[in-house]
Amino acid sequence: MSRKNYKNHLFWQGLITLLLLLLISGIISQFWGNTSLASLSTQSATVISVVDGDTLNVKMEQCRLPINNNSQQCRIRLACIDTPERGQNPFYEQAKDRLRQLLPRGTNIIVKDTNTTAGNRIVAEVLKGRNSVNIQMVREGKAVAYCKHLNICSGSRNDLLSAEAAARKAGLGVWNNQQPWTQSRENHPCRS
Repeated sequence: MSRKNYKNHLFWQGLITLLLLLLISGIISQFWGNTSLASLSTQSATVISVVDGDTLNVKMEQCRLPINNNSQQCRIRLACIDTPERGQNPFYEQAKDRLRQLLPRGTNIIVKDTNTTAGNRIVAEVLKGRNSVNIQMVREGKAVAYCKHLNICSGSRNDLLSAEAAARKAGLGVWNNQQPWTQSRENHPCRS
């Protein structure tokens, strides 16, 4: 092989090796990148406190929207549900108390981040074991389906609407016939 052909051969061999290395590193970084994104969207957390009927503070390994200048503390807004606001008694206190019962301080939960925010809160579905706390709050009449935002909960949309229909039919919580929470549907009407 002539010296010119040998240099040409080395050039092409080096170029092919470089391209293969870039391809392999791209595949590896793509794999690791997807894995870390998945771990950010669903994480284990520990309940620190309940703020109100649809908001809690948690500690988790990595928070995309930290509170108190602590990268491991987050404020979570339960996705696709709404509870009475402060001053809308007795329902506000009932919802807050029930969420405290379901998720006392130190409870281990799974946070399924919807990648949306509400103020300084991460909007997420919260699971205790295999059970959705969001759906349970609606099923018990402590919350209503937040119809305006059901698109971010497409996997649990039908369960939320069914839970709400059952609570409404049974007259539970905000749906009780004696003193219903009138803002529940005036503010967030559901359309099928």
